[in-house]
Amino acid sequence: MKYYVLAVILLVTTTAPAQITQYPSASNYINPGTEPPEHTLDMLHMRLEVSFKPTEGLVKGKVTHRFRAIRSEVDSFFFNGPDISILKATCNTKPLRYRISSDGVTTYFTPPLKWNSIDSITFEYEAHPRKGMYFVGWNDPKNISRKQIWTQGQGINNRHWFPCYDEQNDKLTTETIITFNKDYRVLSNGTLTSEVENADGTKTWHYAIRHPHATYLVMIGIGKYAVKTVRSKSGIPFISGIIPISLSALNQRTSTRRNLLILWSTKRESPIRGNPIHRFLFQDFLYGGMENTSATVFGDFFLVDRRSFLDKNYIAVNVHELAHQWFGDYITGRNSLSAWLHESFATFYPKVFLKSVYGEDYYEWMRRAEQDAALAASEANRLPILHSQAGGSRVYQKGSAVLDMMMHAFGEADFKRVIHRYLQQHAYGNVETNDFYQAFQDAIGLSPNWFFEEWIYRGGEPHYSVQYDDVQIRNTRRTDIWVSQIHPRDEFVGLFKMPIVFEVRYTDGSFDRVRVMVDQESQKVTVANPRKKKIAFVLFDPGSYILKTVTFEKSSEELQAQALHAPLMIDRYDAIAAMKTIDMDTKRNVLAKYSSVRLFIL
Repeated sequence: MKYYVLAVILLVTTTAPAQITQYPSASNYINPGTEPPEHTLDMLHMRLEVSFKPTEGLVKGKVTHRFRAIRSEVDSFFFNGPDISILKATCNTKPLRYRISSDGVTTYFTPPLKWNSIDSITFEYEAHPRKGMYFVGWNDPKNISRKQIWTQGQGINNRHWFPCYDEQNDKLTTETIITFNKDYRVLSNGTLTSEVENADGTKTWHYAIRHPHATYLVMIGIGKYAVKTVRSKSGIPFISGIIPISLSALNQRTSTRRNLLILWSTKRESPIRGNPIHRFLFQDFLYGGMENTSATVFGDFFLVDRRSFLDKNYIAVNVHELAHQWFGDYITGRNSLSAWLHESFATFYPKVFLKSVYGEDYYEWMRRAEQDAALAASEANRLPILHSQAGGSRVYQKGSAVLDMMMHAFGEADFKRVIHRYLQQHAYGNVETNDFYQAFQDAIGLSPNWFFEEWIYRGGEPHYSVQYDDVQIRNTRRTDIWVSQIHPRDEFVGLFKMPIVFEVRYTDGSFDRVRVMVDQESQKVTVANPRKKKIAFVLFDPGSYILKTVTFEKSSEELQAQALHAPLMIDRYDAIAAMKTIDMDTKRNVLAKYSSVRLFIL
C-alpha cells in the first residue's frame, strides 16, 4: 500500500499551509475595557439594612461600608448606585459631602483619607430598582401570582438597589438585616444570626457571612416556602426552600440525588466554612440558577414531578451552582476576562458528578456535546477563551472541555493536586488565569505553557487528517499512522501540541496502543504489531478526549467492526455516524447486530 503513503505526502505538500512562526501575544485576548477599574479604597465590610414597599417596588435602605485607604491620600470616591436617592450620608458618623449623578454617588473627604486608615461611610437611601431586585406578583389584579421579592446581582446589577463599589476585583464580608411581613420567609447569604418579631406584624431577619465575597453575590429572597434541612456527614446544613407550600411534594423526585450530591461535594475543602448552603426556587427567575454565596437559587420551572424528571431536572444545574461556591465565590476572577475561571469549572464538575451517578457512557456524551458547541462557535470566529467577546459556548462548554483535556494530558491525580493548590493559595481572594498556571508550578513542578498557549491564550481547534498503512516487511508487521494538522493558521490559531493515543484493534479482539506527543504539521506514528495480527480498525484518540475535527476515512468493514467492538460508547457512535454513505441494507444489518450485542452485554 505504498501508494497510500504517497497520497499523504501529496496532501501535505499541496494543501497544508506553510510553516509559520508562532508568537505569543496578549493582544489575542486583551482589548480596551477589560481591565478591572482602579479603586482607591479596599472594601472590608458592608452592613445592609433594608425594608420594602413591594406594591410600589420601593427599597428603603441604610448601608454602611467599612474600608481601608490604599493610596497615600484619598480625597474622593465613587459608589455605584444608578437612580438611587441618597437621603443622608455620613463618614465616621459625621456629615459627608457628596454629589449624585445618573450612575451613582461621588463622596468627598475633608481632610483626605490617609494610607491604611480604616473609615466608614453610611448612606440612607431609597430606590425603585429597574434591575437587580424584582417584585413579583404584588400588583397582580387577579391575585393569582405568587408574591415574591428576589435579587439577581450578576454581573453588575446589585448597584441598582444598594449603593456600593460593585466590581468583582474587591471582596468584603457582609451582613444583611431585612424587615418584612412575618408570614413570609426571608433568605440571604450566610448564617441566620437572629430572627425577631416586631409589634407591627413584621419580622427582622439578620444574616451574616464571615468570609469575603464579591458584591454581585449578595442576595435576598422573600416568599412563602416549605423548608427542609438535611446535613452532610461533616455537619454542613443544606436548606432547601420549595415554592409554593402546596406543591412541595413535587420536590421529592427532583431531590433524589441530593444526598449523593452532598456526599460528593463535601469531600472537597468547604468554601463556606460553617455557613449553611441554601437552595430556593424563584418564580419568573431570569436564568436557570445563580450561585450567590451560600445561597444558590433556581427558577421554579425546575420543580418537576416523577414523569417530568426524565425530561428536565435541576441536578446538573444544582452541581453547577454548587461548584461555583468554590469557583467564583471562594475564589473570584478579577475581571471579565476571568469568566472562564468561574463558568468553565462550574460546567466541568457536573460532568464529574454525573459520571459517578450515570456512568462512563453518559460522561462521554456530555463531553461530546461540549465539543460540538465549541466547534460550532469556531464557525463564526476563532477567538480565544480569554477574549472578552469569546461567547458563552467558549466560556462554558469549551472551557469545560479544556479542563477535561488538561486532566487527560497531565493525569487525574496531578490535576487534582493542582486544583487543591489553586484553591488553597487564593482562598477568599481574587484570581486571574496566570494564578491557575502558577498552581501547576507550585503543586507539581510543571510549566504547562504549551497547553495554556494553544487552548486558552489562542483560539480555534485542531483539524487532523489521519491515514494508516499496514506495513508487512519480511517477517515483521507494523502499523504506520500518518497525522497532518490541516486547519488554517493565523495570529489566533497555530499548530497544536497534544498527547494522543493511537490504538490498533485486531480481529481477535486484542490491541496495541501508543501515546505520542503530536506537535508537527505532519507526523508519522508507528504502532508495533509483534504478533503480526490482522487489523480490524484503528482508533485515533479513543474516547475522543481531544477537542478537534478529524478526517479519517475508513472502509465499510472497518466501520462495522468499530461499531460492534470498540470498547467506548463514543467510538462506537462515531462509527455508526460515519456510515451515512453505506447502503441501507448493510447499515440495517450492522445496527441489528449492534443492538443484539449491546443488549446481551447489558
